[in-house]
Amino acid sequence: MNRQLQQLENAMAQAVLFEIVISSIVITLLFFALYYAIRTGIRDGIRDAQQGQRAGREPARERAATTAHLPDIRAD
Repeated sequence: MNRQLQQLENAMAQAVLFEIVISSIVITLLFFALYYAIRTGIRDGIRDAQQGQRAGREPARERAATTAHLPDIRAD
């Protein structure tokens, strides 16, 4: 009986160790993929800005703020 419990414990420890190794590999690969996706997106955004593709648009911080479409909400 004691021998069977020892074998079960060894099998469970081996399964847990295998799970940890596989999970670590998968997480590492996902983070590398995320890093390259973000790096590529940032690089494309910088290239778009340098090529003048955004020159025709006015930045939001320089647009005139109009409140004509808002109702009058003064409290008299």
